[in-house]
Amino acid sequence: MNKLKTYNLKLKITSILFFTFYVLSFIFAPAAKAGPQPSSSSYQLLDYGFGSGSVATSSSNNFMLQGISGEIEFASPSSNNFILEPGLTYTMQPNVPPAPAFANPSNYYNKLLLTINQGNNSTDTVYAIAVSTDGFVSNIKYVQTDDTLGSNPVWQTYTLWGGASGTTIIGLNPGTTYYAKVAASRGTFTQGSFGPTSIASTINPTFTFSLQTNSHPTPPLSINIGQINAGAVTASTDKVTATISTNANNGGIIYVYGTNAGLVSTQASNYKIQSSSTDLGTATEGYGAQGTSVSGAPMELLSPYNGAGNNVGALDTTKRPLADSTSLPVTNGQASFQLKAKASNTTPSAGDYADTITVIATGSF
Repeated sequence: MNKLKTYNLKLKITSILFFTFYVLSFIFAPAAKAGPQPSSSSYQLLDYGFGSGSVATSSSNNFMLQGISGEIEFASPSSNNFILEPGLTYTMQPNVPPAPAFANPSNYYNKLLLTINQGNNSTDTVYAIAVSTDGFVSNIKYVQTDDTLGSNPVWQTYTLWGGASGTTIIGLNPGTTYYAKVAASRGTFTQGSFGPTSIASTINPTFTFSLQTNSHPTPPLSINIGQINAGAVTASTDKVTATISTNANNGGIIYVYGTNAGLVSTQASNYKIQSSSTDLGTATEGYGAQGTSVSGAPMELLSPYNGAGNNVGALDTTKRPLADSTSLPVTNGQASFQLKAKASNTTPSAGDYADTITVIATGSF
């Protein structure tokens, strides 16, 4: 009988020990290992999740708590071609904008055109544009509201960034390759990642200029007005043509001036037929230049050289603009002019009346 009691007592103790171990393992196993490596020498938890609940007060005047329930796949959250961004923060974020349209449409030397690709984002989405010259390794700038580059991101809607017409980024360096990418944001704490990169390059400044006459295709050039009769206006048969090409932002300008400020004769004791801006048809005596034609848009003749009839512009020592490209880049823009003179009844006769005319062209960079 004593042996039987002893046997029953052992069974009871064993049962109590087993139950105690089971309770302890339930309390401490998964809950204690809810970290980045949920495993031990005896088990490995490959997939796990935590449920969500609610709290009595999830906001106040100073903060707001936003939460979401769900599970995260731990195995492969990213690769070279994709990234898995789970959770409420990523769910609220706008779509990552695709690579923007980035180009140099008009051979610009200090600006480039960028058009944002919205990527099906809503109209209340705002965007920031990042620009770099080293592929975003270290030299990173952001487009500002005045279209220059600055150190801090500026967020604007698609419309304020120029919409389908895009925005022209200015103040860039000539002959340089630029990289650009766009990020989107919508609402509070919802900025997304920058999207893929586009590449465009500025070119170096360009400027060419040539001068010729009907009789002389290359310098040195000379024009023979011919015999000047008293009381009559005489025009040169030869015309001077200036040709200009430049990618200068504000275009090219052609200037003209005369060394003698008139037609001077040494044979006639340095008598001068004075040059001025006047109508030679009514003037007693005079000399000047008149623009005859322009070609290659957007070239235009300028006053006082754009007059009709016998109206001429002065060829004195002041450099005056003869023609320009209307503040725009130009390719093979041309401006032509001829010389006109008139002698009076008292003008001394001589065969050496002459002037030296200088034509200058510049690019307004």
